[in-house]
Amino acid sequence: MTMNMKSTYKTCLPAVAAALAFVAVTAIAQPSPAVKEDTAQLKSDKAALQREEKQMKTDTKAMKSDKASGRMAAESKDAERAYKDRQAIKGEKKDIAADKPDSLQRKSDQAAFSDQQKKLKADKAKLKADKAEGKMAAESKDAERVYKDRQAIKGEKKDIAADAAKLKADQKK
Repeated sequence: MTMNMKSTYKTCLPAVAAALAFVAVTAIAQPSPAVKEDTAQLKSDKAALQREEKQMKTDTKAMKSDKASGRMAAESKDAERAYKDRQAIKGEKKDIAADKPDSLQRKSDQAAFSDQQKKLKADKAKLKADKAEGKMAAESKDAERVYKDRQAIKGEKKDIAADAAKLKADQKK
């Protein structure tokens, strides 16, 4: 019986070793589910980054176009208020010039002119303060879109870096 057992071991041992080697190679060759998920996530984040960069280009072009054509979309709410104040001051100057000297209308227009100048000064100060604080009220709609696009791109790049690191760690396992 001992002899029979030795011959069985001699015959089966190489077969078992070959089977174990095959299983080990197969397990190494196939990526784990975590690696597949990480790869898919990385691919998805890279596609999102491309979309965000494309959107930023579009929004940047729109901002430049609006600014060049003088559209109010290229102006912030604060800047728009200051612009309207300047326009009102121009109107008041015309009204004062058309009024008769020492008339009640002229005095009324001069008071309105003074009020408009005070309002312009206050709106300019608000614009300056908002800009210094980085408030969105000091930004145009176009500039706000570009800002948000930049933030999204930063986030996508951060996600890609995290995904790449996770994928690398999972591949080492």
